Amino acid sequence: RALRRAGVPERSWRAARAALLDAWQRRELSNFEYLMELNTLSGRTFNDLNQYPVFPWVLADYTSPSLNLADPASYRDLSKPV
Repeated sequence: RALRRAGVPERSWRAARAALLDAWQRRELSNFEYLMELNTLSGRTFNDLNQYPVFPWVLADYTSPSLNLADPASYRDLSKPV
């Protein structure tokens, strides 16, 4: 697990969530590792399609031949639902 690799010991769920956030903020975990650990802590699994891990949709531009990540218009407005 990414938490163990970052040196975070096993703890209660609340403590593990706080330690996970701290490790992510210190850039000890990638965004992918952070989201995977968060999904694991919430009880999501690859073994049940009804509880498959959740990743946010952040891109809005699916039509351009190349994606400009510096352009704010390339990203979805996260204040609104999908």
